Amino acid sequence: MKRAINKSKFSFIGEELDYYRMNGLISDQQTKDILEIYEIKEGLNFIRTLVTMGAILVGLGILSFIASNWDGLNNMAKLSIIFIAFGGSNFAGYVLEDHYPKTGRSLIYLGTLVYGAGIFLIGQLYNFGGNFSTAFLLWALGVVPMALQLKDKYLMLFANVLFGIYLAGTVQQGFPYAAVIGLPVLYYAFKFLNRSKLLLFFANAVSLEFILVLLLRCETKGLYVALTFLLIGLLMYGTANRFKRGIVKIQGNIILGVSGVFLTFPGFWEVLVSLQSARIASIIFSLLFVGLLFALIRRGSVISLIFVCLTIFRYYIDTFAFLPKSLFFILGGLLLLGFGFYIERVRKQSKGGILP
Repeated sequence: MKRAINKSKFSFIGEELDYYRMNGLISDQQTKDILEIYEIKEGLNFIRTLVTMGAILVGLGILSFIASNWDGLNNMAKLSIIFIAFGGSNFAGYVLEDHYPKTGRSLIYLGTLVYGAGIFLIGQLYNFGGNFSTAFLLWALGVVPMALQLKDKYLMLFANVLFGIYLAGTVQQGFPYAAVIGLPVLYYAFKFLNRSKLLLFFANAVSLEFILVLLLRCETKGLYVALTFLLIGLLMYGTANRFKRGIVKIQGNIILGVSGVFLTFPGFWEVLVSLQSARIASIIFSLLFVGLLFALIRRGSVISLIFVCLTIFRYYIDTFAFLPKSLFFILGGLLLLGFGFYIERVRKQSKGGILP
């Protein structure tokens, strides 16, 4: 199986191989053999974007027509419109996909939208009731098999979003048993669809949302929720290198940054100590948190630099708002210049570029 890489990386590899060949390190045949291992993966392009947007607009038009004439149609007419639109768009998509793959795939996307709309409209038509989150779960269940069969990562990303909406709707409802099966499916799709970084990012995001839903259902205090995610962020950041997953490192950095900024607010600590002690606890945590961020910045983490700035800005709004704005911006600018100089120096010394 060939390894799919983007066009810029393929060009870089070709240039490096040409350099090796000209210096006698490899032969012409070896250069050719190495290049044949790779293939340029298709990214977003103008035609795909155009036809996909067209499919979305057509879908919205169909939904608008049905909604505006809903009361004037009988049940048979309503069902006929839904099934004809769904079946017609998918049939046309499969017919066109061999010769016009971008247009054909956009029509399949349209069928996916009509399928989801049909779930809501039929539920309203026959007064099925139930929770709105269940409709999104059913929508995701219909999208996942199609995404796997077509090996379409964008459909799978859409299924991740639908499943995430389902989880969000279960906070005040029944236990999300579907997540027990759904989450492994999302990770299987990541592996099945060429280990896409986007799919891994969204699968991790849905898993984190599941943890958050469980904590909220157990009425966990905000302090413990934030501390839990701070620990998860640290684990993701620290173990990412072992599994060679840069996207996990970035995600962990974001999670520990967001949870850490929340924990700089005294209100989170009031569940343990008094108001006055909570302020002291938040300040102590803030110093430790900023120290951790500086340690990550030293390793080249730009994301940590952003959270240092957010922490400083949070204290400016909350505590030092009496300072002149001009002084604040001057100090902030000097701080950023200093960070920029330091990171550039680290980058030159390591010769490895900025790490996430």
